[in-house]
Amino acid sequence: MPLRDFLVMKLDRVSRQQIHKTFQDAFSDYVMDMSSLTEERLLVRSAKNGVDWEASVGAFDGERMVGFTLIGIDEWQGGMGAFDAATGIVPDFRGQGLASAMFEHALPGLRNRGVETFVLEVIKDNESAIRAYRKAGFEISREFKCFELQVAELRSGPSDADSFQIRPVDRHVVSSLAECAEWPPSWENSFAAIDRLQDELIVVGAFDEDKCIGAAAYTPLFNWVLTILVDPSHRRQGVGSALMGELVRSLPREVEAVRLHNVEATDDGMLGFLSGLGFEPLVDQYEMTRPV
Repeated sequence: MPLRDFLVMKLDRVSRQQIHKTFQDAFSDYVMDMSSLTEERLLVRSAKNGVDWEASVGAFDGERMVGFTLIGIDEWQGGMGAFDAATGIVPDFRGQGLASAMFEHALPGLRNRGVETFVLEVIKDNESAIRAYRKAGFEISREFKCFELQVAELRSGPSDADSFQIRPVDRHVVSSLAECAEWPPSWENSFAAIDRLQDELIVVGAFDEDKCIGAAAYTPLFNWVLTILVDPSHRRQGVGSALMGELVRSLPREVEAVRLHNVEATDDGMLGFLSGLGFEPLVDQYEMTRPV
């Protein structure tokens, strides 16, 4: 089918139900099971990632939506950035240039918004997608590792350490610890994304007297640990382990495992910490960027 038969347009006037239906069709054969991403979860994740529906685009074959690119817009590493929160093509319509057509359709609007960099994440084993992104001008900027933790052992561990206290805190405490991060978090786990989350977050902080020396945040809706931060002067003292222990003890008993996504692959200290807690590798991803 020639590309001229498709209509590419903004998604601000397209129903969220139609977008979700196309999402499920497009990801029906994805390497990871996406069937649990309900319409509610898709909308919350879109809000978390700063998706702008006027900047986002879809491809239509007649009245049927057969592809989409959901695009978030936010500050990114000192400038304005755009994030490919999700791009999907219904299987029968792949290989016809739709992803490129949607991307090109979106670019003028992004430039008008002052966007300088386009960011995306792709599973490391998805070689065909990586080749396509390289052809479109993207280059690998970082490698991320994703993990899963069976929580039973950590849940039954000691509840606190002797030299500090762990207690629930407001979500904004996380961004107050931004200087404790060894590297900028991924778009999915950014401090702005945590602040934008609409579901009830579970956030716990570690305190040395009145000073917050660490925090961990978790979203029940996605079952993700979004961040674990510890002040450098208090590392290797059990703070991170205590934060994770308190966090998992606060979860419903039916939660047997949690995930943590997008740990920078060069952070040997964090990788060793996670391994010591029992986190197991889940999947590796690349962050890729290109100028807009």
